[in-house]
Amino acid sequence: MSTPLVLPELPPYTAQSAPTCCAASSAVNPIPPCYSVQPREDEEVVAFTPRMYNNVPQGTFIRRWPQATLILKDQEEGARLPTYGRNGRIIGELGLKNTEKIIKVTVKLQGHMNLSVADGGAISVNMISDTRDLFKQAPEEGTGAVAGTETRCPSLLPIYIPFPVAYELEGKYWRLPPTFEATFLGIPALFVRCTYSLSVTITRTRSYHLASWTTSKTYITLINFRPRTRPSRPIVLVDTVFASLKPVPEEWLQVVGSMKVRPKSGMKPIECHLFIPSVQTYALTDTIPFHLQLCSSLQSLRELLPPSSAHLQVPGCELNGHGNGRAGHHNKSKTHSDPRLGPLHTLSIRMSIARQVVVEVHGLRRFRTFTVGVGKMWSVPPALHSHGHDHPGCTAAKSGKNAMGEHSGVSEDGDVYLDWQGEVKCWAEVNSGGFTASNLIVKDFLILSLTPPNPRSSFLVPMQLSHPIRLVTDPWIDTDALHPGDT
Repeated sequence: MSTPLVLPELPPYTAQSAPTCCAASSAVNPIPPCYSVQPREDEEVVAFTPRMYNNVPQGTFIRRWPQATLILKDQEEGARLPTYGRNGRIIGELGLKNTEKIIKVTVKLQGHMNLSVADGGAISVNMISDTRDLFKQAPEEGTGAVAGTETRCPSLLPIYIPFPVAYELEGKYWRLPPTFEATFLGIPALFVRCTYSLSVTITRTRSYHLASWTTSKTYITLINFRPRTRPSRPIVLVDTVFASLKPVPEEWLQVVGSMKVRPKSGMKPIECHLFIPSVQTYALTDTIPFHLQLCSSLQSLRELLPPSSAHLQVPGCELNGHGNGRAGHHNKSKTHSDPRLGPLHTLSIRMSIARQVVVEVHGLRRFRTFTVGVGKMWSVPPALHSHGHDHPGCTAAKSGKNAMGEHSGVSEDGDVYLDWQGEVKCWAEVNSGGFTASNLIVKDFLILSLTPPNPRSSFLVPMQLSHPIRLVTDPWIDTDALHPGDT
């Protein structure tokens, strides 16, 4: 049998050992010394958790009501809602007015997940319901004839409520999902809400002549629950994606697809080679680099990308109205359709991040998919392939100018290849990563879409290549980085 682990006991603290920064103490009830973020002159740091910034905000969140004021600590200054992470603790104070008639004060932490589908009904999951009594008069005191014997409610009450790690549903335990809300008005309509709130209930006694009764007033404030997660390793990029493939091939993942052609067309499909970071877990703020190569016959590529296509623009040149390159400012051709980034919805190649929300209500599963980020890409000139490197997709390829433009190459069997490098990033309003919580799943994908200019008449069949990824709240950080508090 293994020997149980015995932890050493901390030395006892005495009133004489407590520093002057602490409150006065007595020998009967000694208190430990105060702790500070930074080491004192006679202290040193022996270990620390690397971080990019101080994880615990130093501000306060204040919510005022007619008869109460809620003060929550460890919050960002000016935050619209108080925010807590995994294993978070609600620490604060409740200030009260006119306390002489108060007989009970309670605070309640609640978390609900509400799912609704138009053709399947609705369910509500109670994830958290934690009630704490901040003040309660003893039953024997009540509203006796001698008013002086009553215990008066303090005007300032401390609050401490920890968040649970998980919730239970049908015998299984699930991690608490982040605050999340999504509304889809299609057919069938779908509604998702994961909300958290903190409510304060104040009970007072009222009397009139010989009659007495109690009244209660409840104040509610919403809470933003945001459990934090980061990738296990960073995105390794050496100048460009193509330049990174040979020195660190394990850091890149190749996703292969094929753009099919219609039956009896006699044309050649277009091979797609997409290279993305192999970590496949990215922060919401990460810019995800990628490399795209298309390889096929000249006729098939022309069908997808006419000579006037913006995708054939070489960096350092801009296209005029006739599709010819001319000297100009450097411009990365963006592949998106979102109006916030420009009216380029007619582009044939589009790289994006899609989010899929899956709900299950009474055994009926429904899902919706929507875009949460779009990419931009720019053509790679043949100079990148002229330094002795093998091409990632088409081997035995040579660079050169041909009918497709200055950034294309030709393989030994006559196929033409085109290359782009690009990057894609989530939109700023996306504030939660993917998660799974009993009846709700939120997952993310990288989507590569190839669409010919005339889909109905073209011999090419539109293609969508999707690859699952995981989006998390925080970026990766170097474990050897210096703690910012030590700088």
